[in-house]
Amino acid sequence: MVSATFDDEMRTGRIVLRPNRSWTWRANIIFLSIITALSVVIGTSFLLRGYWMILPFNLLEMSILGGCLWYCVRRTHRQEVLTFTADELRIEAGNERPKTRHVFKRLFARFFVRRPRHPWYGTRVAVRSHGQEITIGDFLNSDDKKLLVSELRRMVDSLAEESVER
Repeated sequence: MVSATFDDEMRTGRIVLRPNRSWTWRANIIFLSIITALSVVIGTSFLLRGYWMILPFNLLEMSILGGCLWYCVRRTHRQEVLTFTADELRIEAGNERPKTRHVFKRLFARFFVRRPRHPWYGTRVAVRSHGQEITIGDFLNSDDKKLLVSELRRMVDSLAEESVER
């Protein structure tokens, strides 16, 4: 998901990138609860027939499923924020708060869109400045990457118009 805003008065822009979220955490909890209840019922019926080893493995399986769901939901809560000003480009990435922060001089920062080597792979969008290259929006699908590229062009053009006016 790409959301972009540009403030003409302050001459600043912001692009927020987030992965698409198919389900909320609450929906995942409901799914896990239903699957666990069904699994416990089946495991208990085997326990009553004397196959006691099925129930512990059943509970282990549900614990692993819960951990996998947590990991997937955690990955969908990543976000990257690109902030454009007249002088700099700031890229912040993280989950709850920024864990990585890169600051580039806006005039020296260049955006690159690399086509995939194989049709199965997606395009790659990167920012390069002074030998340092940062890939942005790795988690976006192809339509969102196209939208990201168009929003980047719009931001750069808007800030370039301002510097020409001066």
